[in-house]
Amino acid sequence: MKIFFSYASVDQVDYKVEKIVNFLEFQEDIECVFYWERDTKGGETFDDYMRNNIKASDLIIVLFTSNTINSVPVIEEIGIAKAFQKHIMPIFEQTSDIFANVQSSRGIPFGPNFRMFCEDLYHKITGKNARFKESDPLMEIREDMHKTFQFNKLHYVEPELRDITGVFKDDGEQKKKLPLISYRIFNFILFDPLNRGSLNIMTAPSGAGKSLFVESLKYDILHKEQLSSYVPFLISAKDLDITKQGLLSAFYENILPNTEEKYFTNLESLIKSGKAIFLLDGLSEHPEPLQLLKKLHDFVSSYNARIIITCRPVIHEYIKEFFVNGAKYNLYELNKYKSSTLFEWIVLNKNSFDQTRHHQAKDIYKILKVKVKEKERSGQRVVFPELMQELSL
Repeated sequence: MKIFFSYASVDQVDYKVEKIVNFLEFQEDIECVFYWERDTKGGETFDDYMRNNIKASDLIIVLFTSNTINSVPVIEEIGIAKAFQKHIMPIFEQTSDIFANVQSSRGIPFGPNFRMFCEDLYHKITGKNARFKESDPLMEIREDMHKTFQFNKLHYVEPELRDITGVFKDDGEQKKKLPLISYRIFNFILFDPLNRGSLNIMTAPSGAGKSLFVESLKYDILHKEQLSSYVPFLISAKDLDITKQGLLSAFYENILPNTEEKYFTNLESLIKSGKAIFLLDGLSEHPEPLQLLKKLHDFVSSYNARIIITCRPVIHEYIKEFFVNGAKYNLYELNKYKSSTLFEWIVLNKNSFDQTRHHQAKDIYKILKVKVKEKERSGQRVVFPELMQELSL
């Protein structure tokens, strides 16, 4: 059985859409559950996604909440489902939220006991009792990361980036000044469904804050509610041994050493689902960076995986040598921190609202500017993350 899940995007977290999908796909009778965040294919329009997957489905589940009435995609999906004469099953908290043209369908109330809700949902779909997964060791690893991973977000200045992919695809000719991308926009790009299966390469000189950047990404994944089903694996590239085994086995050995690949299929499934995020730090420090880069590109293409790589600009030559037209990759340059970003950080980090005033933040900013000029006069490299750490102590 194939199922199409329709819902307003704003309800995805509160109503545990991904967990419902994972539960249903674990049942023997259900082959797959189509949902937007995972099943959008590169180059596919939203209309094609709706039409193709609704047509291929045996059942349409629609989540009705107070937000549904304002969701144009849900309204369109219901219309397409009716056009294909598909059975629609509502999930709801209040029956008044269900559209009038669907109210005759037998639905399932969404209750506070999630396990009971899942049991009821599956029984109404198939008439059978549901089964539940044993605890996943990779999610246990995530819980341990959440408790033990140390990163002080208040001491971190979120940088800006520049997408320089086009520079390489146009034979190195930069015809216009490329725009900057904020850290928050990069986060959005990273988790966009269309970004899956694309190699993301972050480049900057040594000491520019690449390692802090991926640590900040890991922190965000571990602490943002909407990313609670993602598992970030921060790995030093030099620790990956690719001489004796495939890349998947190398990842496994790094994440779950001495387990004799007992949970190999767990990791493989997590990668294929798009929930595993590999943050590979220091590609340029690997003994065989070009060989690893090729393997990473093939791995991402094969598993539709999510990988962020950091490296020094020396890797640019490898990229020019290896990546040809048609290769799916994104190359980003980690830029210096703009004055406005630094000032914003000072205000946010130092302003305790009652004790610190805005003019004090300006004084701190002036001190910082003096430090930067002193370092530049003496020929020292200015590394802003380090200055921020000094200023925070």
